[in-house]
Amino acid sequence: MKIRWIFLIANSVSVLIMFSFLFVSYKYMVLPNHIIIWLSIITIFSSVLSSFVHYLLTKPVERSILLLVKQSHQMEKGKFDHSLPVEGPEEIKELTNRFNLMNIRLNDAFNQIKQAEASRKELVANISHDLRTPMSSIKAFVTAIQDGVVEDDATFNRYLRTIGFETERLDQLIQQLFQLTLLDSGGIQLIYEPIRVDELLLAVLEHEQIHLEQKNIEIDVNLPSQIPSIDVDPLYFQKVLFNILDNAIRFSDEGGLITLSVVALPNQKIRISIRDEGEGISKEELPHIFERTYRIEKSRNKKFGGAGLGLAIAKTVVEKHKGSITATSEVGKGSEFMIVLPINRGEVGEKSEFEDFIST
Repeated sequence: MKIRWIFLIANSVSVLIMFSFLFVSYKYMVLPNHIIIWLSIITIFSSVLSSFVHYLLTKPVERSILLLVKQSHQMEKGKFDHSLPVEGPEEIKELTNRFNLMNIRLNDAFNQIKQAEASRKELVANISHDLRTPMSSIKAFVTAIQDGVVEDDATFNRYLRTIGFETERLDQLIQQLFQLTLLDSGGIQLIYEPIRVDELLLAVLEHEQIHLEQKNIEIDVNLPSQIPSIDVDPLYFQKVLFNILDNAIRFSDEGGLITLSVVALPNQKIRISIRDEGEGISKEELPHIFERTYRIEKSRNKKFGGAGLGLAIAKTVVEKHKGSITATSEVGKGSEFMIVLPINRGEVGEKSEFEDFIST
């Protein structure tokens, strides 16, 4: 039954009860007939007027409810981009406000789902491409070796090196995918321990020393007089620094300069910065560099390597450490990646060990 009829029946019942009491009253009251007729006319007129006023007052309620019903049908079709006008009694206004808020949240959730689905499809497509390329290369070289095309040892060894390189690319991609999946699902429990920043940077530079020497890149280090400690998972946080420094090396010209700096910030925080003087990133590309499989080099050239997962993993790891990672860049002038983390309130140490490494 429609709400309009419910209101009408309720009003009719109340009028009927009123007529019944008046009829009984007229019957037992000693009144002239013309008085009873006039009272009856007045009562009927009052009842009609009451029904009309009742209709006018309940019309906004009925309209608001019909709008809620109409909008619920739109939501059923997946349309969440409309808000209802807030009108009617206070209870209906409150219900409409709640409904609009729910509509906004559902719209946000729906957009996030669509964005996640689009990202998933892009991830699958990009990963498929990155898997197919080394697999095709390995297959081609293995087939050439099996068919006896390679006769001299130099070519044979070159083919083996290429197969090893492509296998390493596959392994790196699979490891990154596995790490990203575990980080997203909570399958990795980070083990935090206090460690000095200079120890982390020393480990990273030792790991990348060969690459630095190959491109003759100079390292400039700016550290505070006292080295603060931070609570991190050393294994995973080193991977973050490895990835950022490796990117800085790969996108730097030979003989370039990379600057590492550590700055203490207010509110017991520290900022670790890695800056290069490479080709830089455009303003259009910069907001997307932490997205999964997003790469500035669209052709996915082997020279630049990777599958676009490194910075996504770095962002996830840093956020799990209650920190943040950002980047600034200018085309032709290089890029700077900055990690902000809470400082461990424990002891601080000197930077002599790090200076000894840099001086060598």
